[in-house]
Amino acid sequence: MTLTQSLLTIALLIATSAFFSMSEIALAASRRVRLRQMLEDGDKRAEGVMHIQSQPGEYFTVTQIGLNAVAILGGVVGEGALSPYLTEVLALWLPQRPAQTTGFLLSFVAVTSLFILFADLLPKRVSMAKPEALAVRLLQPMLWCMLVLKPLVWLFRSEERRVGKECTA
Repeated sequence: MTLTQSLLTIALLIATSAFFSMSEIALAASRRVRLRQMLEDGDKRAEGVMHIQSQPGEYFTVTQIGLNAVAILGGVVGEGALSPYLTEVLALWLPQRPAQTTGFLLSFVAVTSLFILFADLLPKRVSMAKPEALAVRLLQPMLWCMLVLKPLVWLFRSEERRVGKECTA
C-alpha cells in the first residue's frame, strides 16, 4: 500500500470511528422532550430514536464493536503506513535500530493523536451540541450496522450470559 493509500485509509477509519462515536453520544444525550417535539413537528425518525432509547443495549454494543474494531485497524494501518517512512528519514541522523524504534513510536503517537482528536473528542463535542438532530440523522445507518453486526452482538450477549451464570453460581 502506498503512503497516499495508507493515509486515505486512516482518514476513512477516523471518519468511521467518528460516526460510531457521534452515534453513541447523540443517542445518550438526546432528550425525550425534544424528541417528542420533533415527532409532533413531523419528524418520524424521532420515534425511532425514542424506541432505541428504551432498549439501548444492542445499539451501544454495536457502537463499541465498531469503535474497537476501527481502532485496531487504525493501529495496524497507521503503524504500517508511517513507520517505514519515518524510519527512513530518521536513519539519516540515527543508527538503524534507534531509527526504527523512534519511527515506530512517532508513528504510534501520530496515529493515536489523530484518532483521539478527530474520532473521539471532536465528534463527541459536536454530538453534545445538537444531540437530537444528530440522533435522527444517524439512526438509519446505525440500524443498518445493527443488522450487519447482529451475529457478533448475539455472540457477545451469549458470552455475557454465560459469565453471569458462572459468577452467580
